[in-house]
Amino acid sequence: MDQETNTELADTIELDGNGPIYRQIERAVRAEIMSGRWPAGHRIPSEHTLLEKFSTTRATVSKALSKLTEAGLLERRRKQGTRVAQTTESHAVIGYLDIRQDIEAKGRTYAYRVVASSVITAGADTSVWPEVETGTPLLRLHAVHSGFGKPEVLEERLISLQAAPDAVDADFEAETPNIWLLARLPCTRLRHTIRAEIATAAQAAQLGVAANAPLLVSLRQTWADAMPVTWVKLIYPADRNEFVGEFNPLQP
Repeated sequence: MDQETNTELADTIELDGNGPIYRQIERAVRAEIMSGRWPAGHRIPSEHTLLEKFSTTRATVSKALSKLTEAGLLERRRKQGTRVAQTTESHAVIGYLDIRQDIEAKGRTYAYRVVASSVITAGADTSVWPEVETGTPLLRLHAVHSGFGKPEVLEERLISLQAAPDAVDADFEAETPNIWLLARLPCTRLRHTIRAEIATAAQAAQLGVAANAPLLVSLRQTWADAMPVTWVKLIYPADRNEFVGEFNPLQP
Protein backbone atom coordinates (compact mmCIF):
# COMPACT_ATOMS: atom_id res chain seq x y z
CA MET A 1 0.00 0.00 0.00
CA ASP A 2 1.50 3.34 -1.00
CA GLN A 3 1.60 6.31 1.36
CA GLU A 4 -1.08 8.22 -0.56
CA THR A 5 -3.60 5.36 -0.36
CA ASN A 6 -2.72 4.76 3.28
CA THR A 7 -3.45 8.39 4.11
CA GLU A 8 -6.72 8.36 2.16
CA LEU A 9 -7.93 5.39 4.22
CA ALA A 10 -7.00 7.13 7.47
CA ASP A 11 -8.94 10.21 6.34
CA THR A 12 -12.20 8.22 6.48
CA ILE A 13 -12.05 7.67 10.24
CA GLU A 14 -12.65 10.23 12.95
CA LEU A 15 -12.42 10.19 16.74
CA ASP A 16 -15.52 10.87 18.83
CA GLY A 17 -13.79 12.86 21.59
CA ASN A 18 -15.09 10.58 24.34
CA GLY A 19 -12.52 9.12 26.77
CA PRO A 20 -8.89 8.04 26.34
CA ILE A 21 -7.38 8.42 22.85
CA TYR A 22 -6.60 4.71 22.54
CA ARG A 23 -10.26 3.89 23.21
CA GLN A 24 -11.38 6.45 20.62
CA ILE A 25 -9.03 4.95 18.03
CA GLU A 26 -10.28 1.46 18.93
CA ARG A 27 -13.92 2.54 18.42
CA ALA A 28 -13.12 4.35 15.17
CA VAL A 29 -11.36 1.34 13.64
CA ARG A 30 -14.06 -1.02 14.96
CA ALA A 31 -16.73 1.13 13.29
CA GLU A 32 -14.98 0.84 9.91
CA ILE A 33 -14.81 -2.95 10.29
CA MET A 34 -18.36 -3.50 11.54
CA SER A 35 -19.83 -1.23 8.83
CA GLY A 36 -18.17 -3.36 6.15
CA ARG A 37 -16.14 -0.44 4.81
CA TRP A 38 -13.02 -2.38 5.83
CA PRO A 39 -13.79 -6.01 4.88
CA ALA A 40 -11.94 -9.17 5.91
CA GLY A 41 -8.38 -9.13 4.57
CA HIS A 42 -8.35 -5.36 4.22
CA ARG A 43 -5.02 -3.77 5.18
CA ILE A 44 -5.63 -0.91 7.59
CA PRO A 45 -3.56 2.33 7.74
CA SER A 46 -0.15 1.94 9.34
CA GLU A 47 0.56 2.88 12.94
CA HIS A 48 2.67 5.78 11.69
CA THR A 49 -0.20 7.11 9.56
CA LEU A 50 -2.65 6.84 12.46
CA LEU A 51 -0.37 8.47 15.03
CA GLU A 52 0.22 11.41 12.66
CA LYS A 53 -3.48 11.79 11.89
CA PHE A 54 -4.52 11.78 15.54
CA SER A 55 -1.44 13.63 16.87
CA THR A 56 -0.66 10.91 19.39
CA THR A 57 2.08 8.40 20.18
CA ARG A 58 2.94 5.05 18.64
CA ALA A 59 2.30 3.41 22.02
CA THR A 60 -1.27 4.78 22.09
CA VAL A 61 -2.04 3.54 18.56
CA SER A 62 -0.41 0.18 19.28
CA LYS A 63 -2.53 -0.24 22.42
CA ALA A 64 -5.74 0.38 20.45
CA LEU A 65 -4.79 -2.06 17.70
CA SER A 66 -3.70 -4.66 20.27
CA LYS A 67 -7.15 -4.50 21.89
CA LEU A 68 -8.79 -5.13 18.51
CA THR A 69 -6.38 -7.97 17.80
CA GLU A 70 -7.21 -9.59 21.14
CA ALA A 71 -10.91 -9.32 20.22
CA GLY A 72 -10.24 -11.22 16.99
CA LEU A 73 -11.00 -8.29 14.69
CA LEU A 74 -7.46 -7.67 13.44
CA GLU A 75 -4.43 -9.77 12.47
CA ARG A 76 -1.03 -8.14 13.00
CA ARG A 77 1.96 -9.68 11.23
CA ARG A 78 5.54 -8.49 11.31
CA LYS A 79 6.58 -6.73 8.08
CA GLN A 80 3.12 -7.40 6.56
CA GLY A 81 1.10 -4.75 8.33
CA THR A 82 -2.25 -5.11 10.07
CA ARG A 83 -5.29 -6.54 8.32
CA VAL A 84 -8.93 -7.12 9.18
CA ALA A 85 -9.20 -10.73 10.38
CA GLN A 86 -10.81 -13.27 8.07
CA THR A 87 -12.97 -14.40 11.00
CA THR A 88 -14.33 -10.92 11.75
CA GLU A 89 -17.91 -11.69 10.67
CA SER A 90 -18.15 -14.85 12.76
CA HIS A 91 -16.72 -13.18 15.83
CA ALA A 92 -19.03 -10.21 15.44
CA VAL A 93 -22.27 -12.16 15.41
CA ILE A 94 -21.55 -15.01 17.82
CA GLY A 95 -24.33 -15.18 20.40
CA TYR A 96 -26.53 -12.79 18.43
CA LEU A 97 -29.75 -13.56 16.59
CA ASP A 98 -29.66 -11.97 13.14
CA ILE A 99 -33.33 -11.07 12.77
CA ARG A 100 -32.84 -9.16 9.55
CA GLN A 101 -31.12 -12.12 7.90
CA ASP A 102 -33.87 -14.49 9.07
CA ILE A 103 -36.64 -12.27 7.71
CA GLU A 104 -34.91 -11.57 4.40
CA ALA A 105 -34.16 -15.30 3.99
CA LYS A 106 -37.92 -15.80 3.81
CA GLY A 107 -38.07 -13.38 0.87
CA ARG A 108 -39.57 -10.53 2.88
CA THR A 109 -38.54 -6.89 3.01
CA TYR A 110 -37.07 -6.13 6.44
CA ALA A 111 -37.76 -3.00 8.50
CA TYR A 112 -36.88 -1.92 12.05
CA ARG A 113 -39.09 0.65 13.77
CA VAL A 114 -38.66 2.26 17.18
CA VAL A 115 -42.12 2.46 18.77
CA ALA A 116 -41.09 4.26 21.98
CA SER A 117 -37.88 5.74 23.37
CA SER A 118 -37.19 7.33 26.75
CA VAL A 119 -34.35 8.02 29.18
CA ILE A 120 -34.84 6.53 32.64
CA THR A 121 -32.75 5.92 35.73
CA ALA A 122 -31.88 2.39 36.84
CA GLY A 123 -33.92 1.45 39.89
CA ALA A 124 -36.72 -0.80 41.04
CA ASP A 125 -38.47 -0.74 37.64
CA THR A 126 -35.33 -2.08 35.93
CA SER A 127 -34.98 -5.17 38.13
CA VAL A 128 -34.70 -7.26 34.94
CA TRP A 129 -31.12 -5.94 34.71
CA PRO A 130 -29.65 -6.29 38.21
CA GLU A 131 -26.06 -6.00 36.94
CA VAL A 132 -26.46 -2.26 36.29
CA GLU A 133 -25.99 0.04 39.27
CA THR A 134 -28.97 1.93 40.69
CA GLY A 135 -28.93 5.50 39.45
CA THR A 136 -27.29 4.69 36.08
CA PRO A 137 -28.98 6.58 33.20
CA LEU A 138 -30.53 4.18 30.71
CA LEU A 139 -32.06 4.49 27.27
CA ARG A 140 -35.24 2.39 27.10
CA LEU A 141 -36.41 1.29 23.65
CA HIS A 142 -39.47 -0.57 22.42
CA ALA A 143 -39.10 -1.61 18.79
CA VAL A 144 -40.56 -3.89 16.13
CA HIS A 145 -38.80 -6.03 13.51
CA SER A 146 -41.11 -6.42 10.51
CA GLY A 147 -41.27 -8.33 7.25
CA PHE A 148 -43.38 -6.80 4.48
CA GLY A 149 -44.63 -4.32 7.08
CA LYS A 150 -46.02 -6.99 9.42
CA PRO A 151 -44.48 -7.29 12.92
CA GLU A 152 -42.54 -10.53 13.33
CA VAL A 153 -40.37 -9.88 16.41
CA LEU A 154 -40.88 -7.43 19.28
CA GLU A 155 -37.88 -5.90 21.01
CA GLU A 156 -37.51 -4.38 24.46
CA ARG A 157 -34.06 -2.93 25.16
CA LEU A 158 -32.12 -1.05 27.81
CA ILE A 159 -28.81 0.64 26.92
CA SER A 160 -26.48 1.99 29.58
CA LEU A 161 -25.80 5.65 28.82
CA GLN A 162 -22.77 5.37 31.07
CA ALA A 163 -21.29 2.90 28.56
CA ALA A 164 -22.71 4.48 25.39
CA PRO A 165 -23.70 8.12 26.06
CA ASP A 166 -24.20 8.88 22.34
CA ALA A 167 -26.97 6.28 22.10
CA VAL A 168 -29.54 8.86 23.18
CA ASP A 169 -29.06 10.71 19.86
CA ALA A 170 -28.59 7.67 17.61
CA ASP A 171 -30.91 6.95 14.68
CA PHE A 172 -31.57 3.28 15.34
CA GLU A 173 -33.98 2.97 12.44
CA ALA A 174 -31.05 3.73 10.13
CA GLU A 175 -28.61 1.49 12.05
CA THR A 176 -30.05 -1.09 14.46
CA PRO A 177 -28.83 -1.03 18.08
CA ASN A 178 -26.82 -4.26 17.71
CA ILE A 179 -24.80 -2.90 14.79
CA TRP A 180 -24.47 0.56 16.37
CA LEU A 181 -23.19 -0.82 19.70
CA LEU A 182 -20.80 -3.39 18.20
CA ALA A 183 -19.20 -0.65 16.10
CA ARG A 184 -18.40 1.38 19.23
CA LEU A 185 -17.83 -1.03 22.10
CA PRO A 186 -16.16 -4.44 22.40
CA CYS A 187 -18.41 -7.26 23.53
CA THR A 188 -16.20 -9.01 26.06
CA ARG A 189 -18.96 -10.96 27.78
CA LEU A 190 -22.40 -12.12 26.69
CA ARG A 191 -25.18 -13.96 28.51
CA HIS A 192 -27.98 -15.47 26.42
CA THR A 193 -31.12 -17.14 27.78
CA ILE A 194 -34.10 -18.58 25.89
CA ARG A 195 -37.41 -19.21 27.62
CA ALA A 196 -41.16 -19.47 27.00
CA GLU A 197 -43.83 -16.93 27.93
CA ILE A 198 -47.53 -16.35 27.32
CA ALA A 199 -48.50 -13.39 25.13
CA THR A 200 -50.06 -10.40 26.80
CA ALA A 201 -53.04 -8.79 25.09
CA ALA A 202 -50.82 -6.02 23.69
CA GLN A 203 -48.19 -8.46 22.41
CA ALA A 204 -50.85 -10.68 20.84
CA ALA A 205 -52.33 -7.70 19.00
CA GLN A 206 -48.94 -6.56 17.71
CA LEU A 207 -47.83 -10.01 16.54
CA GLY A 208 -51.21 -11.09 15.19
CA VAL A 209 -51.51 -14.16 17.43
CA ALA A 210 -54.25 -15.35 19.75
CA ALA A 211 -54.47 -14.02 23.29
CA ASN A 212 -52.39 -16.15 25.67
CA ALA A 213 -50.54 -17.71 22.72
CA PRO A 214 -47.10 -19.17 23.51
CA LEU A 215 -44.06 -17.00 22.79
CA LEU A 216 -40.37 -17.76 22.49
CA VAL A 217 -38.26 -15.15 24.27
CA SER A 218 -34.54 -14.45 23.81
CA LEU A 219 -32.91 -12.55 26.68
CA ARG A 220 -29.41 -11.18 26.19
CA GLN A 221 -27.02 -9.07 28.24
CA THR A 222 -23.63 -7.79 27.09
CA TRP A 223 -20.63 -6.21 28.75
CA ALA A 224 -17.60 -4.21 27.55
CA ASP A 225 -14.85 -5.22 29.95
CA ALA A 226 -16.62 -5.00 33.35
CA MET A 227 -19.21 -2.42 32.24
CA PRO A 228 -22.78 -3.53 31.41
CA VAL A 229 -23.72 -2.25 27.94
CA THR A 230 -27.17 -3.51 26.97
CA TRP A 231 -30.05 -5.75 28.03
CA VAL A 232 -32.41 -6.86 25.29
CA LYS A 233 -35.53 -9.00 25.13
CA LEU A 234 -36.67 -10.38 21.75
CA ILE A 235 -40.19 -11.80 21.56
CA TYR A 236 -41.19 -14.32 18.86
CA PRO A 237 -44.49 -16.15 18.15
CA ALA A 238 -43.68 -19.73 19.19
CA ASP A 239 -45.66 -21.39 16.42
CA ARG A 240 -43.67 -19.62 13.69
CA ASN A 241 -40.14 -19.81 15.06
CA GLU A 242 -37.48 -22.12 16.42
CA PHE A 243 -33.92 -21.63 17.68
CA VAL A 244 -31.30 -24.00 16.29
CA GLY A 245 -27.64 -24.28 17.32
CA GLU A 246 -24.92 -26.60 16.07
CA PHE A 247 -21.48 -27.42 17.39
CA ASN A 248 -19.11 -29.25 15.04
CA PRO A 249 -15.42 -29.08 16.03
CA LEU A 250 -14.45 -31.20 13.01
CA GLN A 251 -15.80 -28.70 10.48
CA PRO A 252 -13.24 -26.08 9.42
